[in-house]
Amino acid sequence: LHAEWKAHLHDLPPPPAPMRTLRTVIMGSMMILPGLLLGLIVWYIAGKPESEPWETVICNGIPMVSVVLGLFFGWQTGEEYSATYEG
Repeated sequence: LHAEWKAHLHDLPPPPAPMRTLRTVIMGSMMILPGLLLGLIVWYIAGKPESEPWETVICNGIPMVSVVLGLFFGWQTGEEYSATYEG
């Protein structure tokens, strides 16, 4: 066996960027469901508006904000996968 070959996966350092990025993408994509549900509830409570600015803000804005927040929090909470983690 080679001297640089590691016998266990626990001996290897974690791959920082792909793990954090994958976690961020998964969290952001999963936030579309609560965003759509919240948009539907707000749209219904607002009286089912059919005017252009309000319908666009409710039906498109709320789910997009939800996804952006999911991406943001996914990246911020993925610190343990980055190379600067001190824990």
